[in-house]
Amino acid sequence: MLINAMRIVARETGFTIIDHSFGFTAMWENDGGYLLFCLETGEWSIFDARTARSVSNGKGLGPFLAAARRRFELGPDVAQAAEKELAA
Repeated sequence: MLINAMRIVARETGFTIIDHSFGFTAMWENDGGYLLFCLETGEWSIFDARTARSVSNGKGLGPFLAAARRRFELGPDVAQAAEKELAA
């Protein structure tokens, strides 16, 4: 399931996750912080926690992983676990 794949990335990169009926919201407090919003529909947004400005958004796991690689400490094993979850 796509939302679970995105949740794996958030959890394994150190985000604090808050689940809700539409998906989840998460906060990463390293390096100034990021806010992450992921919806069950596969849409996601990343915001700079200091300024509340959008730094990246999209839909689907591929673009999400690409953004996560640029912004978070995303290792290849985490990306593989997310891709495996999506394929399940």
